[in-house]
Amino acid sequence: MSLPTALNPSATTTLLHASIQDRVIGVLVGSALGDTIGLYTEFLSAATSLSTYPSRTFTLLPTPTPMKLDLHRASKEAGHWTDDTDHALLLLLAFLHTAKSLSPNDPPFPTQAALAARLRHWVSSGLRTLDTMPLGLGRLVGTVVATTGFDAEPARVAREYWERTGRAIAPNGSLMRTHPLGLMCLWQTEEVAFQLAADMSRVTHADPRCVVACVVGTGLVRALVRGEVGDESDVDAVLSRGKGWFLRGEGGELDEEEFQKYAAAGSLEELKLDEAVAIGYVYKALGAGVVLLRMAMRRMTEAGGGWLERDRLFEELVTELIMCGGDADTNACFAGALLGAYLGYGALPAHWKHGMKHEAWFLSKAEALCQVLGLKGGQYDGHEDKDTHLDGGREPITQNEMECRWMLLQQAVGLKMKEAADEENASASKRKSGWSVSLPWKDKDKIKR
Repeated sequence: MSLPTALNPSATTTLLHASIQDRVIGVLVGSALGDTIGLYTEFLSAATSLSTYPSRTFTLLPTPTPMKLDLHRASKEAGHWTDDTDHALLLLLAFLHTAKSLSPNDPPFPTQAALAARLRHWVSSGLRTLDTMPLGLGRLVGTVVATTGFDAEPARVAREYWERTGRAIAPNGSLMRTHPLGLMCLWQTEEVAFQLAADMSRVTHADPRCVVACVVGTGLVRALVRGEVGDESDVDAVLSRGKGWFLRGEGGELDEEEFQKYAAAGSLEELKLDEAVAIGYVYKALGAGVVLLRMAMRRMTEAGGGWLERDRLFEELVTELIMCGGDADTNACFAGALLGAYLGYGALPAHWKHGMKHEAWFLSKAEALCQVLGLKGGQYDGHEDKDTHLDGGREPITQNEMECRWMLLQQAVGLKMKEAADEENASASKRKSGWSVSLPWKDKDKIKR
């Protein structure tokens, strides 16, 4: 019995869609995992990260690796993503809300006003569909969102804030949320993706460095999922096209040498990710993602593209990144999106992805996106999905209720810190008596974004 020499067109399309679907879901889950694991070392130095997690290993299943206990992490739970993924979900949910699986080639992209409305709602009420709190709000986003006129003209308000602050602030808060845009534009031209990324950055982040980072980041996600990026020369080509598009359309308001310093970095060490005065700099997050993508390509080449290498590569590289400290969750959030696009969902470590909080819900939204993009069978209508509504299909929460929740959270954090201090004091007493117990923790929080 002879085998067919080629698949029929229908089978070829099915296999192609399955491969692309794996990468689409890989982008979303990979980014959320980077964010989740990155919380372990967020705002720490590389030295403190190593002394706190000397094994350089992290797990979410079956028993999560204990987090360093400090004021920054005491309010958070192992396995849960941070505000980085929340903000990416705001874009994804805005897109899904007006999307239908009947028109994958003509998707209704989110507008600046739609993102502004969801950001303001998140700041006041959290992510209502999951009933979670708005933890991790950065100074720039908090100030811009609270400014009068933000709902109607977010880009104007954001630009005026940037100008008032001396045109010097370029944090990473718009880059961390940009990866869903590359997926929304999967069947659109690259220029459409670039424009959408620039528009969505300007809702809060007007600095040209923030905008161009979102442009090239979105372009990389789109091209990786489409299978157009296979080696480092392809990476360089997307970076060059994105930067060129930005310069042509924005009047050349960019320091190209500074951009290239980070976009072409040869190692994580060059990026100085735990540099205290600039850990939230957008180019550091951009550079971290690009460096990890290059490292993944080199290691896959060395391994001959073997599946065993692919299966452990994501975990090894993300761990290597977060052990550098700094704004680790955001750096790994963006890097995780690029690695997820390159390696696919199937290559993500099971003991991470299956230990992520709200995994089933998250996957349902990723699959809905695949239906809208025409990659998965079945019908989807965002208007019928209450999760995509501004209020998440839940009853409105009052300001008094939110204040009560914040008070309860502060009390819980205080209790957790007191119990830890009591345990440390007890350990110290035992050590004086000849016992040897160590609980390494400190530390101070820092403002970002």
